[in-house]
Amino acid sequence: MEAPMFLWNMSLETGIEAVDQGRKRMLGAMADFFQGMDDPSLGQQTLAARTGAIFNAMKAAFAAENAYLIERDAPDLERHQANHAALSAAFVDLCRKLIPKIKTHKQAQQCCLEIYQLVDEAIFHHITKEVASYRTLARTPVKKAG
Repeated sequence: MEAPMFLWNMSLETGIEAVDQGRKRMLGAMADFFQGMDDPSLGQQTLAARTGAIFNAMKAAFAAENAYLIERDAPDLERHQANHAALSAAFVDLCRKLIPKIKTHKQAQQCCLEIYQLVDEAIFHHITKEVASYRTLARTPVKKAG
């Protein structure tokens, strides 16, 4: 199964290297996860490893974004951090709920579909809707202390 919507493209570039690199890795982990959905050996351990890769990439990407926003003294920093925390928690909660129950290949595929829905509708949407604000922030000079 191809997941072309999770491939990096120029429309996702913010112009901030650390942010873009983190997001590229996160999208790569998402694409890898969903491309393996038709794998006949798909099961609980495989899904746990692949969702772990998504979570680790998400955590690193969000940390890079937070560091950049703190450095820029960005408005709405606390709201942004709360969004990251909520997205991460929703992803982890869903994985913890679904993955331990997997006993068959069909259940593993169903789990993938449910995780896909969350990733597509929440996490990927979060990434795409922020591009313009990051581009604007990247063009804004950094305020010097003192």
